[in-house]
Amino acid sequence: MPKIKEPKLYDKEVLEEYNYPETREMVLHYFSKYRAYSVKVEEICDSYQSPLSNDSMGIFSSNISDPTSKRALKIIEYKEYIDYMNKQFKGLRLRLTSDEKIIFNYSILSKHTDEELAEKLSMEKSSIYHRKKSCYIKVAKYFHIEVFN
Repeated sequence: MPKIKEPKLYDKEVLEEYNYPETREMVLHYFSKYRAYSVKVEEICDSYQSPLSNDSMGIFSSNISDPTSKRALKIIEYKEYIDYMNKQFKGLRLRLTSDEKIIFNYSILSKHTDEELAEKLSMEKSSIYHRKKSCYIKVAKYFHIEVFN
Protein backbone atom coordinates (compact mmCIF):
# COMPACT_ATOMS: atom_id res chain seq x y z
CA MET A 1 0.00 0.00 0.00
CA PRO A 2 1.47 3.39 -0.98
CA LYS A 3 2.41 5.72 1.82
CA ILE A 4 0.29 8.87 2.06
CA LYS A 5 2.39 12.01 1.71
CA GLU A 6 2.04 14.44 4.56
CA PRO A 7 1.14 17.94 3.39
CA LYS A 8 3.90 20.53 3.67
CA LEU A 9 3.95 24.29 3.94
CA TYR A 10 4.60 26.09 0.70
CA ASP A 11 8.12 27.45 0.57
CA LYS A 12 8.91 31.11 0.07
CA GLU A 13 9.53 30.75 -3.68
CA VAL A 14 6.08 29.26 -4.27
CA LEU A 15 4.40 31.94 -2.15
CA GLU A 16 6.11 34.69 -4.14
CA GLU A 17 4.25 33.54 -7.28
CA TYR A 18 1.01 34.84 -5.80
CA ASN A 19 -0.27 38.25 -4.86
CA TYR A 20 -0.93 37.43 -1.22
CA PRO A 21 -2.91 40.55 -0.19
CA GLU A 22 -5.35 40.16 -3.09
CA THR A 23 -5.55 36.39 -2.68
CA ARG A 24 -6.25 36.84 1.03
CA GLU A 25 -9.10 39.25 0.23
CA MET A 26 -10.52 36.81 -2.33
CA VAL A 27 -10.48 33.99 0.25
CA LEU A 28 -12.12 36.11 2.94
CA HIS A 29 -14.76 37.32 0.49
CA TYR A 30 -15.40 33.77 -0.76
CA PHE A 31 -16.05 32.54 2.78
CA SER A 32 -18.09 35.56 3.91
CA LYS A 33 -21.33 33.86 2.82
CA TYR A 34 -20.40 30.71 4.77
CA ARG A 35 -19.62 32.74 7.89
CA ALA A 36 -22.82 34.79 7.55
CA TYR A 37 -25.01 31.72 7.03
CA SER A 38 -23.42 29.97 10.01
CA VAL A 39 -24.21 32.96 12.22
CA LYS A 40 -27.76 33.20 10.84
CA VAL A 41 -28.49 29.53 11.59
CA GLU A 42 -27.28 29.99 15.15
CA GLU A 43 -29.34 33.17 15.57
CA ILE A 44 -32.50 31.64 14.16
CA CYS A 45 -32.15 28.45 16.21
CA ASP A 46 -31.30 30.38 19.38
CA SER A 47 -34.06 32.93 19.08
CA TYR A 48 -37.21 32.02 20.82
CA GLN A 49 -40.37 33.99 20.43
CA SER A 50 -43.66 33.24 21.98
CA PRO A 51 -46.36 32.38 19.46
CA LEU A 52 -48.20 35.62 20.07
CA SER A 53 -45.24 37.99 20.16
CA ASN A 54 -44.93 40.53 17.36
CA ASP A 55 -48.35 39.51 16.09
CA SER A 56 -46.94 36.40 14.46
CA MET A 57 -50.42 35.04 13.85
CA GLY A 58 -51.49 38.11 11.88
CA ILE A 59 -54.43 38.81 14.16
CA PHE A 60 -53.70 42.53 14.49
CA SER A 61 -52.50 43.19 10.95
CA SER A 62 -53.92 42.92 7.48
CA ASN A 63 -50.97 40.83 6.26
CA ILE A 64 -51.18 37.10 6.76
CA SER A 65 -47.79 35.64 7.53
CA ASP A 66 -46.31 32.38 8.59
CA PRO A 67 -43.06 33.30 10.33
CA THR A 68 -42.38 29.74 11.50
CA SER A 69 -42.52 28.43 7.95
CA LYS A 70 -40.36 31.29 6.65
CA ARG A 71 -37.82 30.66 9.41
CA ALA A 72 -37.75 26.94 8.64
CA LEU A 73 -37.22 27.57 4.92
CA LYS A 74 -34.37 29.97 5.66
CA ILE A 75 -32.73 27.49 8.01
CA ILE A 76 -32.99 24.79 5.31
CA GLU A 77 -31.46 27.14 2.70
CA TYR A 78 -28.61 28.12 5.01
CA LYS A 79 -27.93 24.56 6.17
CA GLU A 80 -27.87 23.20 2.60
CA TYR A 81 -25.19 25.72 1.68
CA ILE A 82 -23.22 25.04 4.89
CA ASP A 83 -23.41 21.26 4.28
CA TYR A 84 -22.23 21.71 0.68
CA MET A 85 -19.26 23.79 1.83
CA ASN A 86 -18.43 21.36 4.66
CA LYS A 87 -18.18 18.58 2.06
CA GLN A 88 -15.74 20.76 0.08
CA PHE A 89 -13.66 21.30 3.22
CA LYS A 90 -13.03 17.55 3.58
CA GLY A 91 -10.96 17.48 0.39
CA LEU A 92 -9.24 20.73 1.25
CA ARG A 93 -8.20 19.54 4.72
CA LEU A 94 -6.28 16.63 3.16
CA ARG A 95 -3.96 19.22 1.58
CA LEU A 96 -3.34 21.26 4.74
CA THR A 97 -0.78 20.76 7.47
CA SER A 98 -2.02 20.56 11.06
CA ASP A 99 -1.08 24.23 11.63
CA GLU A 100 -2.83 25.25 8.41
CA LYS A 101 -5.99 23.44 9.52
CA ILE A 102 -6.02 25.55 12.68
CA ILE A 103 -5.42 28.70 10.60
CA PHE A 104 -8.24 27.71 8.26
CA ASN A 105 -10.66 27.25 11.16
CA TYR A 106 -9.62 30.24 13.23
CA SER A 107 -8.59 32.79 10.62
CA ILE A 108 -10.69 32.05 7.55
CA LEU A 109 -13.87 30.47 8.89
CA SER A 110 -14.05 32.33 12.21
CA LYS A 111 -11.98 35.49 11.61
CA HIS A 112 -10.11 35.39 14.94
CA THR A 113 -7.30 37.88 15.44
CA ASP A 114 -3.66 37.04 14.76
CA GLU A 115 -3.04 37.19 18.52
CA GLU A 116 -5.70 34.55 19.17
CA LEU A 117 -4.36 32.47 16.30
CA ALA A 118 -0.79 32.65 17.61
CA GLU A 119 -2.02 31.59 21.04
CA LYS A 120 -3.91 28.63 19.56
CA LEU A 121 -0.78 27.58 17.61
CA SER A 122 1.42 28.17 20.68
CA MET A 123 3.68 30.45 18.66
CA GLU A 124 4.72 34.04 18.65
CA LYS A 125 2.62 36.25 16.43
CA SER A 126 5.56 36.99 14.11
CA SER A 127 6.16 33.30 13.41
CA ILE A 128 2.63 32.49 12.15
CA TYR A 129 2.77 34.61 8.99
CA HIS A 130 4.54 32.09 6.74
CA ARG A 131 2.05 29.40 7.80
CA LYS A 132 -0.83 31.78 7.33
CA LYS A 133 0.29 32.74 3.81
CA SER A 134 0.73 29.09 2.88
CA CYS A 135 -2.74 28.28 4.17
CA TYR A 136 -4.45 31.14 2.35
CA ILE A 137 -2.70 30.29 -0.93
CA LYS A 138 -3.60 26.59 -0.64
CA VAL A 139 -7.23 27.44 0.09
CA ALA A 140 -7.36 29.90 -2.81
CA LYS A 141 -5.83 27.35 -5.18
CA TYR A 142 -8.28 24.67 -4.05
CA PHE A 143 -11.25 26.93 -4.85
CA HIS A 144 -9.54 28.45 -7.94
CA ILE A 145 -9.61 32.02 -6.62
CA GLU A 146 -5.86 32.65 -6.33
CA VAL A 147 -4.35 35.86 -7.70
CA PHE A 148 -0.97 35.60 -9.41
CA ASN A 149 1.72 38.28 -9.40
